[in-house]
Amino acid sequence: MAADGATALANAKALLAEGKFDEALGNAETAIAAFEKAGNRPMQSEAMSAKIDVYLQQQKRPEARATALEAVGLFKAMNDPKSEAKAQLLVAQVCTQTQRYKEATSAGREALRLARLAGDKVQQAAAWRVLAVAGEQVDLDKAIVSWQELCKLAKELSASEEAAALFGLSKAHLTRLSRKLSSCAIACKDDTIEVLRAAKEAHRLYKQESDSMGQINTLQLVAKVLLFNGVHPDVVEASNDPEEIFAAVMSGAYSNPKNALPPKAATKPLKLEEVVPDSKQLDKNKFAWRNPVAGFCYTVVWQPTKDRGVGNNKPRGQYDMLMLRSGYKHHAVPTSVGLRSNDASERNEHMMVFMTTQDHGLNYSSSMMNVQHTIGGVATANLRKLVFVQFGESFFDWTDTSARSVEMHSVTLGLLRSARIEAPFLTIGFVGGDLASWVQDPQPLIESIFDTIESDECEVIYKNGEGFAPSMVHKPLEDTVQAVKPGKTQGHYLR
Repeated sequence: MAADGATALANAKALLAEGKFDEALGNAETAIAAFEKAGNRPMQSEAMSAKIDVYLQQQKRPEARATALEAVGLFKAMNDPKSEAKAQLLVAQVCTQTQRYKEATSAGREALRLARLAGDKVQQAAAWRVLAVAGEQVDLDKAIVSWQELCKLAKELSASEEAAALFGLSKAHLTRLSRKLSSCAIACKDDTIEVLRAAKEAHRLYKQESDSMGQINTLQLVAKVLLFNGVHPDVVEASNDPEEIFAAVMSGAYSNPKNALPPKAATKPLKLEEVVPDSKQLDKNKFAWRNPVAGFCYTVVWQPTKDRGVGNNKPRGQYDMLMLRSGYKHHAVPTSVGLRSNDASERNEHMMVFMTTQDHGLNYSSSMMNVQHTIGGVATANLRKLVFVQFGESFFDWTDTSARSVEMHSVTLGLLRSARIEAPFLTIGFVGGDLASWVQDPQPLIESIFDTIESDECEVIYKNGEGFAPSMVHKPLEDTVQAVKPGKTQGHYLR
């Protein structure tokens, strides 16, 4: 029976390579039945693995996973930890190939526990590898820990296993480095060093095993990490030895202002007076007031849009709009109806309009949080266009001391201006207006909602029906500190 099973298994693998999936599946099932009858559990597990491969080639992922779980249940009932660990590895591998990474991680942990119980280091290494590969899609830090554990265990197995583990560790550090670069302009020093260190050891082992492809892949990792640090890839082509490159990096040969690599060691001997202060260094120079922001002070002023000459020269786009609001809907509903009835409302490109009504003073903190959460949601959803609309509010002269409600538009403008810097892919507009502008003729304000995302005039506020846009004007601050001169009375300085 075992011979028949071996023949059927060999036929299944050959037919699978030829693309004859139905015949391969039949031979795999025949092999499973033959090995089960003969009591040959390792070969039965291998036959189930071949059956899983057939299902995966046919894109029958549920059937592949069910077969793997069937193998787990079979060996668990037989109280065979070693075979059960192998079956759990099959489950983990199937879940990884079907992109169910959390399930793959759970199966990998169970396989590791069973392999330790059975004392099988080969299966322990396979379990660590599954945890590392699946963990890169779930938790990259835990995946790096799994690669490190695999490196420790692979030293006891073979040089090729250790080289593959070190290559995986280097690649994981490179992945984490590239993800950090999305929020930081300079490559992380620690990850860079770890990539080079692991690649250096992997290249040495690949060279020892005469694995030319492994050496090429390792050199490609070294070239990528150097490129992330502003070092030209020609360095790798000139050396072809990661050990020499690592030594050059640690000696400061490639340090520059665009990376955080170790700098060159200081060779100039320090003088005693540069280290130990003397009395001359304590001499006081003439004191003078200094203003560190002198020449960098600007004031925002609102200019009439008709005087600026910045208009929308593009043909009007067409948008599929989603409206949100906070507070009462007395003005939000008519504005929403006006937007829906506009010619630009044709359900084409996505655009969100967030309206803040004039009762924001009653829920000021909530309005502020609504604006911030809306920006975060739009950025997360990868939308491109967002317009904020403010009712019942316009800019005012700061010298005007008349009583008024706490303004909201300045907070909204501050948040959306920061959002333009942190999420440059967003196009954010702002349209505001006092009550007179919205009640007298709301049509220009509604048209401005589209203009703010189609022209350079991205912020417009209406006051008494006239549109205004912000402009930066250089305006030095007055001196906040004045020297008191003798002979002047106190009243002179209090004026």
